[in-house]
This record gives sequence, structure tokens and C-alpha cells, in this order.
Amino acid sequence: MLDKLEKKYKNLEKSIGGLKFAVLIILTFTGLMIIGTFVESYLGTEFAGRAVYKTLPFMGIQFFLFLSILFATFLRLPPKKRLYGFYVIHSGLILIACGSFVTFYSGLDGHITLPPNEPTRYIELNQDVLEIIFLKEDGKTKRVEYELPNSAYSSSIDQEYEGIKITDYFPFSQNRFEWGHSTRTYPPGTPLNSAKYSIYNDMVTQEFTVTLHPEAKDFKSTLTLGPLSIHYLPAPIAPCLEEKNPSSLVIWDMLKNSCFTPESRNLKIQKSKTGNRFLVVKERGMLFSFFPDFSPYPLDKQFNVVQSATMKIFSKKIFQSKPNLFLLGKKAAYYDADDERWIISEIKANEALELPWMGFKLDLLETRITKVPKLVPEYTFPRQENSKITIGDQKAVHLVVAGKDYWVTDKAPLVIPYENSSIKVLLRKKILTLPFELMLSRFKMKKNPGTNSPASYESFVRLFTAKGPEIHHIFMNNPLKYLGFTFYQASYFQVDQYNYGSVLSVNIDQGRWLKYLGSLLLVFGAIWHYFINRKRFNFKKGEDLL
Repeated sequence: MLDKLEKKYKNLEKSIGGLKFAVLIILTFTGLMIIGTFVESYLGTEFAGRAVYKTLPFMGIQFFLFLSILFATFLRLPPKKRLYGFYVIHSGLILIACGSFVTFYSGLDGHITLPPNEPTRYIELNQDVLEIIFLKEDGKTKRVEYELPNSAYSSSIDQEYEGIKITDYFPFSQNRFEWGHSTRTYPPGTPLNSAKYSIYNDMVTQEFTVTLHPEAKDFKSTLTLGPLSIHYLPAPIAPCLEEKNPSSLVIWDMLKNSCFTPESRNLKIQKSKTGNRFLVVKERGMLFSFFPDFSPYPLDKQFNVVQSATMKIFSKKIFQSKPNLFLLGKKAAYYDADDERWIISEIKANEALELPWMGFKLDLLETRITKVPKLVPEYTFPRQENSKITIGDQKAVHLVVAGKDYWVTDKAPLVIPYENSSIKVLLRKKILTLPFELMLSRFKMKKNPGTNSPASYESFVRLFTAKGPEIHHIFMNNPLKYLGFTFYQASYFQVDQYNYGSVLSVNIDQGRWLKYLGSLLLVFGAIWHYFINRKRFNFKKGEDLL
């Protein structure tokens, strides 16, 4: 029995340690590396890591490559003098493989973002997590973290925690537009309108969506397109815009979905001691105090803005000096500076409305009375251009809470009503807290002559330790090493016109010394093997001459 097992082991050793297996495994490894390189070039580094480099097949190939080297060494035992260089080379390869395994299993890889003059101690690791924060009525919070799969493709999770179901995870996604249904009931007359428009000229075309629906989290009622500001308002406000009232003030009653001017109700406009206009509106037994030059919302007795109020006020004069377009359902309004009056035009079907700015035209694509415009994530392969992800740079997780569907992305947190309180959900990288702090004191960048492209950049950071602060200079090939952490200069970002922040890659590599030692043995063994074989060759050549 033992003889059979020993024979099987010998056959296995010869097969794995043989030249044919070595050539096959090296060719397979090389092919996967070539595939990984192309994937990284077109789909990005993160996708290549998830789809190729950190998959079980790729790690299995590396394991068999390690076995091939190890068994090839065993097959050449006991030691022979002419193979001393061979033994040293293979020992170096084995040490490099062992060091890589130690680094993969227990190492750390991430990055730290340093805004100027702001101490921080938080590292973002390369692990996606879903954090759920339960916001309780007594002010206390409860945090739960769920580590998401390190997959390149959409993953079905199907996990549940206290009534919160986590169903799907998209590591790469883009948003798809769709119309949804309202989840709540609103009083009659509440403006819930939404609309899609297209604005264009000979040079550019832009579609956009605006809405008044309170459940629309992805779209707003105002937006800016270059120098043009666009405002979406209920259609009944149109007559008030067109009215030539001396105060140029319009009051919008959101409950009645109507408007009026101070002059139409003989409301007295007064001035405060500081010269600010104000007026008081009495409606439904309530008093609304407005300072129209200060805020569109009424103020309370302590002069705090009441954003929950059902009335707003705005001055038409504010919108007369710059390009402003008001969209009111199937109508559009703007101020004509030449005629010094407001123009109200109807947007007709299949007929573009000409605007007075740079040859722009406007089309109304579709309107919805009660539907909610939404952006729903869908999985997509990422696309990379000029080392930057242009498509699929969003991560998304689908949740089901109390029978309702929600999507949370890494672009913004999500707040969901939950029982008698709410929960806050974040999709982010796993955070590691350092036992010390770093602060960016100065960022230095050199640019290529005649261009704005950076030639090099470096960071001067202050390291706060138990012994006091230290100044360190980090640049290419000059990292900061402290308490086992190594900080490399990786990237930068612009804070404002004059200031930049720095991004440092951070790693802990416990297997580094094994890889360094293996590399030295590899070089030393190659030299040794070369000289041994050269000596043998010269010796045989001398015998032939004799």
C-alpha cells in the first residue's frame, strides 16, 4: 500500500515538476497576464483586479506555478555541484512566492486623502462595505456594516437584517431614467408636476428633467446650464410673471397652487431700519412675514427661515439682469431686456420655441402630472478613456425596506423612513483608523513647459506622533515609512483656484523582506549558474582541443 502511494507521489512529482507542465503553466500564466493587461487598459484597474488578478483561477495558476518550481527542485535532489546556481534561483522564486502569499493574506492596501491643513487618520481600503445607521428617537445610533463581494459582475446577496433586505450589488453601474409612482397621498392642488425638455442650438444639445414632486430625490426644480438658469414652476404662476406690478414681487401659495402680487391685494410694503423691504401676508388665519430681498421663505419671530412654510415670495427684478428661463408646464417665460417686459410663450407640440440667447431653441419632450422621475442603477461594463473611468464609475446596492424598493450608491447616502424613526445607508470603502494623524502642510507641483499637465508633484506632510510633530517630504521613490505603514505619493486633487490636496497610497507589506531576499537570491543564483556553466563549457572545450 505504501509502495503504491509512494509510486503515485513520484509520478505526480515528475508530472508537476517536469518541463512540459512548467511550459504549460507558464504559457497559461502569461496568457492571463496579457488578458489582464488588455482588460486593465480598456475597462480599468479595479475591474481587471476583480475579473482577473484576484480570481480563484488566476490564484490557482500561481499556486501550480509555485508547485512546479518546488517539485522541479525536489526532482534534482540530492544536491549536485553543477546545479548550485539552479537551486539558488529556485529558492529565490519560492521565497518570492511565499512573500507574495504573506502580503496577500495579511497585507493592507488603501489610500488616504489629505486636504490642505486638515489632520486626518482615516484610510480607505479596497473593500466595499454597506453601512446601515439606525437613527433612534432618543438620539442614539446603532451601526451595522456588511462587506460586499469582491466581484466584477452583479451579485445576488439575499441577506436580511431587522427587516432590511439586501438583494443585489452592482460594482459597476450607470443610471437608467424611469417614471415611478408616488408612495404617499398629497392634498388636492399640491404641485407634483415633472417634465423633460431639450434645449439646443447648432453647437450643442442638452436634455434635462425638472420636477416639483417632493419624492423626486434625483432631480430638482432649478438647474444651471452654463450662464442660463432654469426654473420650473406651476403653470398658474404665469399670469403673475406677466403682470407689470411696481414692486415686481410674486407670492406663490403652494397649497392653493396659485399666485398673487402685493398690489392685487393692497398689501403694504414697508422698509426696516436697515432699508430692507418687508411685508406681512395673512392667509388661512396665519401671518407670513417676508423679507423678499433676504429670502424667498417667510421668517419667524426670531428671524429664522421657515422652509416648511406653504408660501414663497420672489422678486422678478432678481431674474432680469442675467439669462433666466421659467418653465411653467407647456409655457415658458423670460425677461426681454429690450422691451423691458416679461414674455410668456406657449411651447407647441412638434414646434421648437426660439429663445433669445445664442440661437437656442426649446422642445417639450414629455410631462407627467403625478409620476416621480427616478434614476435607477443598472449593471454595465466600465469604460476607461485616458486612464479615467467614463462609464460605470458608480457602485449600487438594492434594498427592500417595508416592501419598498430603494437604491443606494457610493455617490450619496440614503435616508429611509424606518418604523418610528429612520435609517441612513452608505455605500463606501472600508475605513481603517490610524494610531496617528497626518496633515498636508504644502503641495508642490511642477508642470511641463507651456502646458498645464503635471510633470511631477510632491507633498510636505506633518506627522503627529506621541513624541511630537514631524515634517516629511513625500515624492516619487521617496515614501514615508512609519510603524509598518508605507505612504507613497499617488495622486492629487484641486480644492480651489490656488490650493491642492494630496492622495497617498498606503500599504503594509509583511512579506516584503521575503520578496527582497528572494530577488537577491534570484540575481545571485543567475550569476552563479552562469559562471558554473561557463567554467564547465570552457573545461569541455579544452578537452576537445587536447
